[in-house]
Amino acid sequence: MEKGITKQQSAVLQGVAILMMVYHHLFSYAETYDSLLPFITVDAVRKIAWFCKICVGIFAFVSGYGMYYVMNGHRSEFFFKGLRREYRCVLVRILRLYGKLWLVLLIFKGIDFLILGQAFLPAELPGNLTALDPTYNGAWWYVEQYAKMLLVLPLLDLLFTRFERSAEKKKKGIFFLTLTVLGIAVSLLGLLWWKPLWELLLSAAKSMRISFLLIFVVGYLAAHYGLYQKTDGWLRRRGGWLPLLVSGALIAGVMLLRVRLATDASYAEWDFVLTPLLIYGLLTPLAHVPPICSFLAWWGHQSTYMWLTHVFFYEWLHQVIKRYLPQDIWVYAAVLLASAAASLVLRGGWHLFQKIRNKRRGVCGIN
Repeated sequence: MEKGITKQQSAVLQGVAILMMVYHHLFSYAETYDSLLPFITVDAVRKIAWFCKICVGIFAFVSGYGMYYVMNGHRSEFFFKGLRREYRCVLVRILRLYGKLWLVLLIFKGIDFLILGQAFLPAELPGNLTALDPTYNGAWWYVEQYAKMLLVLPLLDLLFTRFERSAEKKKKGIFFLTLTVLGIAVSLLGLLWWKPLWELLLSAAKSMRISFLLIFVVGYLAAHYGLYQKTDGWLRRRGGWLPLLVSGALIAGVMLLRVRLATDASYAEWDFVLTPLLIYGLLTPLAHVPPICSFLAWWGHQSTYMWLTHVFFYEWLHQVIKRYLPQDIWVYAAVLLASAAASLVLRGGWHLFQKIRNKRRGVCGIN
């Protein structure tokens, strides 16, 4: 990790995360389980699934880490010009994700409504289109969370950006001082005089899901300060095998600690500390086994559409096999393969659409 987390390693981590996510959603509330390994109890299956909730932390950390380099490529020597440029960048990324969400919604809920005969309730549509109330697919809650994290990103990035011009430094100082004063003033107004405003602020803070926002911020800061490069270099200078030994200890320690800390399937309070440790622990040994990295990176490239679709496949599969087969590892494998196949089709369709659009632009002389 001399150069930090590369794009290939980011894909590897996303591959690990999506494999964990599917397991988490299938077995967090398992009541029965028939395994190829009979000594694994239902309680153990549930605890493994609870641990796999850290997949969200991995996605958030990788997003924050990667977005540092995206923002670094959009640097401006002017504060407000940089602020506008960075917000344009993140808004495009948010719209791209929502575009994928709407495509999946159109296809998969179309199957539910038109083929499987599920009742269409118009009142549910706005909440699912915005992901603010995703009743069609509970896994879509992270779409809203991702959008909120990206909307915070330009402020975070410009806070840590050093401007050479004294005028821009002054603008930056005034801007963040104004935000701080306004934040304190509004909070005091709500706390001391207008309780509905205070309750609104508390609700807004809760909706930010601070646990995951912190992981995103830690990912950004890890990239900004080169923490992985520095840590890896420090360990390598003290012995060739030391990074591997530390990695093994980190993986075992994080797994043990998180299993003990988790009180339910949604536990994530300390993941902003545990996630970066687990990521270093995973990437260091995996760097020595390229075939496994390639395997995991392939799954990582499918991860976005797999995240958006796998719950549908589980629900459809569960309706078909519930009466005939117990829930076991084969259900997990079937959902993985079905959602990966859907991802390949959807990604292929999107690339074809872009190719046709670009070709038409070229024919029409549009740049």
